[in-house]
Amino acid sequence: MAPNLLRNGDFERGWEGVHHRCVVYPVGGTPYEREAGEMACPESWTVWYLHGLPVEHDPQNGVGWSAPEVRPCGLQPDPSRVHSGNWGCLVFTFSRIHDAGLFQQVSVTPGTQLKLSAWAHAWSNRWGSPHESDPRWSEGSHVGYNQFYAEEGTPGLDDADRNITFWIGIDPTGGTNPYASTVVWGKGAHIYNAYRAVPSVEVTAQGNTVTVFLRSRTLWAFKHNDAYWDDVVLETVSPMPQMQLTAEPASPEVGQTVRVTAQSDQSLAGPTLRVAGPDGTLLAVTPAGANVNPPYAWDFIPQKAGEHSVALLAEGIATPLAQMTVAVRPRVWGLPREQYDRTYVLLPPNAGTEWVRAILESGAWERRRWTIGGSADDAGIGALLSKTVIAINPGLWPGDLEAFFRQYYPGTRYVPLIAATPEELRRKLEQM
Repeated sequence: MAPNLLRNGDFERGWEGVHHRCVVYPVGGTPYEREAGEMACPESWTVWYLHGLPVEHDPQNGVGWSAPEVRPCGLQPDPSRVHSGNWGCLVFTFSRIHDAGLFQQVSVTPGTQLKLSAWAHAWSNRWGSPHESDPRWSEGSHVGYNQFYAEEGTPGLDDADRNITFWIGIDPTGGTNPYASTVVWGKGAHIYNAYRAVPSVEVTAQGNTVTVFLRSRTLWAFKHNDAYWDDVVLETVSPMPQMQLTAEPASPEVGQTVRVTAQSDQSLAGPTLRVAGPDGTLLAVTPAGANVNPPYAWDFIPQKAGEHSVALLAEGIATPLAQMTVAVRPRVWGLPREQYDRTYVLLPPNAGTEWVRAILESGAWERRRWTIGGSADDAGIGALLSKTVIAINPGLWPGDLEAFFRQYYPGTRYVPLIAATPEELRRKLEQM
């Protein structure tokens, strides 16, 4: 795991000599700093909060955004308020609403890819509730004593379920205003009664400093609006490699060796190729080299026609780095060396040798080198651009001979020729 770039991200230090500095963001006003004795700020962190009436007042009683209280929360009296170690951080309001949190600036190298994660949960408990001040009970028809988690926007939640929302965010430019458009926020989450991971967020640093924000916001002025934080981690992450897969040949036949090459802008740990046939069966894949450094290559031999799914995998990365589809064609045997025109004189079933002699005596074979035979499939087969079948007495074939060629050998030129006797056939062929 990459080291944590935050100072005191686990809130284990600095509670003895806490400071009380905070930044206030008045609704519609200019931010300012103040000392607030009710805020015991953890070492390396600064508290921020929104203050004043909302643009749309609290529909219950017009309560405005209020300054929270901040203090450490330890294993005593309730160890469930700490995710790990001995301490967490509590941001809360009593019978008031808040939009507040902590921020910390961190020095980084421009262009660094960063990921922020944190753990949090809330205790949301109102006046007059049958469970008023019960530390294990949070309001909401889906919450109660449950260890509850739902992302912001989950359908079916009531207003009490949605009372407290957690976010984490990063300003990749290093600004300290949580309401600036430059802050990139992760998804919000409603978390009650037990720690869960807040949805993480990733950014690319745009300067030498980035700013990390923790944020909780309430809907209602409940008696207890408590937000607990712990184990905040900012770490560098390697950017996903840029990959490109190619197959050679691009449109292979069944039984033909296919080589898949993976181009990458960085080396991969344990790259492998997974190939699934059209029925989902995995195919044997053979490395085409050491595959220590890019480009990487593998060979496989498709056994069935259809679309084959190809995925590039690597150790430590759960999802495929690149995917492609290879369309495999049925194997075609007997392709012509070069194109030519073919005419096939097709004799009907049970035709005797006298009919063959009539064709030879007509001179058609000597003049044209026409093919003579008695198989309709032989007459139609072949990937030729020009095929002509002269069908002798087609009515002697079972079924519709012309429809047969139209269905099974489309593109074949069909010429019926009726002759009552071999002699008549000879004369008609002489005239063709």
